[in-house]
Amino acid sequence: MSTQPPIPVGVRLPMCHETLPPADMLRVCAAAAEMGYRSIWVGDHLLLPAASKSVYPHTHDGQRPFDATTPWVDPLLLLTWLSAQMPSTHFGTSVLILTLRHPVLIAKQIASMSWLTRRPISIGVGTGWLRDEYDVVGLPFEKRATRAKLALAEIRELITRGGKTYTVRGDDDQPVDKHFEMKPIAPAPVEFLWGGFSPLALRLVASSCDGWLPAKQDIEQLRQLLPQLRAACDDAQRDFKELRLVAKVGPGPDPETGRVDRDNLRGYAELGFHEVIMELPLDPGSSKAAIDTLERVAKRSWL
Repeated sequence: MSTQPPIPVGVRLPMCHETLPPADMLRVCAAAAEMGYRSIWVGDHLLLPAASKSVYPHTHDGQRPFDATTPWVDPLLLLTWLSAQMPSTHFGTSVLILTLRHPVLIAKQIASMSWLTRRPISIGVGTGWLRDEYDVVGLPFEKRATRAKLALAEIRELITRGGKTYTVRGDDDQPVDKHFEMKPIAPAPVEFLWGGFSPLALRLVASSCDGWLPAKQDIEQLRQLLPQLRAACDDAQRDFKELRLVAKVGPGPDPETGRVDRDNLRGYAELGFHEVIMELPLDPGSSKAAIDTLERVAKRSWL
């Protein structure tokens, strides 16, 4: 029996509950790497309201599968900490809510992480679905895709060139153009993967990203979306083959469709995807339960 999966498989980590403290989280990551999982991914929220009218896009009833007390550790801090202790594992965000933060701050964090780890990073990005989070930080929920496109261009310029010209207030309170430096730059490759699958999202992938990271879409849904992404690439005069395609199945290791097993992994590979991410339960209860889940999925998929 093959000891390699038909397509590389990554793991979206659980939340850092009291039942899964840092040492146990590291134990889960080490077990995943030993079993042959290629990568580790983490999600993102800044803060959550007890109740919201915003519709969660990945459940049938629009209700989120977590509550306001679910702990979300800052994703870039968590990945930097993990990288220092796991030198050969690939890390990524799935997804960082790009437009909740100033692009200069994100660029500084990414460049610092790259400089400290000297390793490639996958930054899955999106604009989120929770209007309340935008209200709290004083940013508009509307036109966030347009802001995301501008932010991606700004972040790329800062982390690769180490500087950018900005219009700022001069001594006489009149606007002036001034060049700013931001060092260090990112010494290792940083790829940006867009996490949405709407027509607007596909245009963003084609025009501004290195790849696509659609969340919780089964194989048949992806089969229907891929021609739309190809058309978006044609419109943007972008070679579709340049994109890295990463499918995030879910929720959990046993979703109704698209679960991680040998047959489905072959299906994702045949569609042209380069990697699949499996979500562990948000609260597995213990590191042992999380590791048992990893082993069960690996056994039915490649071990």
